[in-house]
Amino acid sequence: MSLFGDDTDAPATRPKSSLFDDENAQSKNSSSMFGDDSMGGNDSPWNFTPKKSAGRGSLVKSLLAGADVPDVYVDTFDNLQASGRVDGQECKRLLADSHIAQGDQERIWSIVSSDGESSSIGRNEFNVLVALIGLAQEGEELSLDAVDERRRKLPTPSLPSTKKQHQEPPATPQSQARTGAQQSTPTQQNGHMRKTSFGAGFGEQDPWASPEMHKTHGHLNGLSSGTQRTTSSFTTGAGDSADPVPSGTYGNGSAGQAGGSGTWGSTSSFGGGEGNGGFGGAGSASGGGFGDDPNSPSTPRRPAAPRNTTSKGAEETVTVNMLEGKEGMFMFQHRNYEVASVRRNSKVIRRYSDFVWLLDCLHKRYPFRQLPLLPPKRVAINGNHIAADQTFIEKRRRGLARFCNALVRHPVLREEQLVVMFLTVPTELAVWRKQATISVQEEFVGKQLPPNLEDSLPQNLQDTFDTVRSGVRRSADLYINLCNLTERLCKRKEAIAGEYGRFKMNLQSITETSADTYAIDTNDVPLLNEGINGTAKHVGTSQNLLDDESRAWDEGLLEDLKYMRDALVSMRDMFDRRDRYAKDNIPQLEKRIQTSEQKLQGIKAKGDTAKPGEAEKVENAIVNDKQSIVAQHARSVFIKECVRDEIQYFNATQYHVSRLHQDWAQERVKYAELQADNFRGLVDAVESMPLGD
Repeated sequence: MSLFGDDTDAPATRPKSSLFDDENAQSKNSSSMFGDDSMGGNDSPWNFTPKKSAGRGSLVKSLLAGADVPDVYVDTFDNLQASGRVDGQECKRLLADSHIAQGDQERIWSIVSSDGESSSIGRNEFNVLVALIGLAQEGEELSLDAVDERRRKLPTPSLPSTKKQHQEPPATPQSQARTGAQQSTPTQQNGHMRKTSFGAGFGEQDPWASPEMHKTHGHLNGLSSGTQRTTSSFTTGAGDSADPVPSGTYGNGSAGQAGGSGTWGSTSSFGGGEGNGGFGGAGSASGGGFGDDPNSPSTPRRPAAPRNTTSKGAEETVTVNMLEGKEGMFMFQHRNYEVASVRRNSKVIRRYSDFVWLLDCLHKRYPFRQLPLLPPKRVAINGNHIAADQTFIEKRRRGLARFCNALVRHPVLREEQLVVMFLTVPTELAVWRKQATISVQEEFVGKQLPPNLEDSLPQNLQDTFDTVRSGVRRSADLYINLCNLTERLCKRKEAIAGEYGRFKMNLQSITETSADTYAIDTNDVPLLNEGINGTAKHVGTSQNLLDDESRAWDEGLLEDLKYMRDALVSMRDMFDRRDRYAKDNIPQLEKRIQTSEQKLQGIKAKGDTAKPGEAEKVENAIVNDKQSIVAQHARSVFIKECVRDEIQYFNATQYHVSRLHQDWAQERVKYAELQADNFRGLVDAVESMPLGD
């Protein structure tokens, strides 16, 4: 039995490369996840094959279920379908006639048919196939995420005529009349089919088939009951074409190219490993770029830009729940958190120190990225740590959830293998860290500078950096103040709700003394008490509404403001790290090279009287200094590009601000209307109270 209790009869592990690109010394057929075969054979605790995720077919079916597809999608399906499905051979013929590369044809069919598992496809899968053809003709990347990104404006491919050829008799006036009479039928069928497609699947409300909505259905994706102790397909080789593309990964390279080129969002694009292309990468051995022969086996994809996704349905969500009780002995007790991701189909147990370790690794590997913030472990007043109460523990849990969600929504960090392992490996992280070989080299180490990258950067980029940095600093301070003010408003609403509760209790107590107070004439006392009880009832309703509104502010508005605060502070810290770590010593090296060249000339002038090997030593020093200058210059260009990309990604937070204000305004209207309806009912309740007229 393996470390995770897997069946010993499980299939053999697929060959895969080392987890990190800088470990080039390892064998490409290494069975160890980290390229460490020192344990030998099947004795390695990492030598296991997780069960494949079976949710890809349902993902393809539901991806465009609620989308408004162009007419060419519907017309092509109607021309090729038989009994509501299109045969696989018809699909391959359509791909062959679409004037796209053979490698792209195989890639598209592999995605749509779940690696050949389906011999025919329905309307929803066919829509995805046509969309992928359009992306291939436009030179875009081929993945389900690229289709989802174009969901609102799907590509319109250039397709050949798809009408099936039939042997028909010569046209006669009668047959022409019948044809004209039947022309309305395909239109009706077209409309019917389009309506069925629009209503099929799960719709925009649940594009990933979450288990909450489909508990009783037969979908295989989603979480099972209880804590799952298996890893997802992320723990296997990402480049294996036989493995289904795991849902929730953005920026994956072609699945058919093991160890091939990545995209902007992939780790390989920035890791500088052999054969890695991507955004600014050195390119694969098969090479190529824009303008290559489109009939080559696999046309290179344009690198995907950072995905500034604003659709809530397309975002991955990670939930963090605190487990009951503490673990450990006496003074070394700690709390555990369950970190779950529906899209990755994983549940793992982590403690606070695991989050700290992950962030520390990311700081070393990605110092020029927008790294999320961690909540504090404890609260200190005047340097003295105080005991953590339930309120603080809940705030820390929410902060950990914001940290995880910021990671999985970042176009680069979500592809980092450390992040993937943190979210999917069920082993206790302290044990995993001891047995794993982890590299935290800076992402630019060993990466070659593309010839045109430096020229493609704007000349006024530094001015843009200074302007954005100034705005981020001011905005961060303002959002910190907004968070503090919102917390005070939430507490004030809770205090007002408590006062309303005491007001209600006093009103109810008055009814108990009314009979004695007005003992001289008690005829109107029942009506009086009825009105007072009605007032107390509606005051209690108002108290409940205030409590609900306070919780809504705390869980909605305050969390949205903290999301913006964390994003701004992360950007501010990124600029600060750039000042500290982006320095170079190129001027000093240039001066040293000049001195060394002069020294070399003097040595050569001495001729045979010079010391043996002295000239070679000086020449080697000059070469090393020049290589260092080239490497440092390339690193400075990569840093500028990286910071620019981070600013572009951060720019999408303005849409979060818009949603924040819209949601808060609607919420205020809702509670204001509920309070108004409540007090209108109070007016009716006190209408019958005696007035003595």
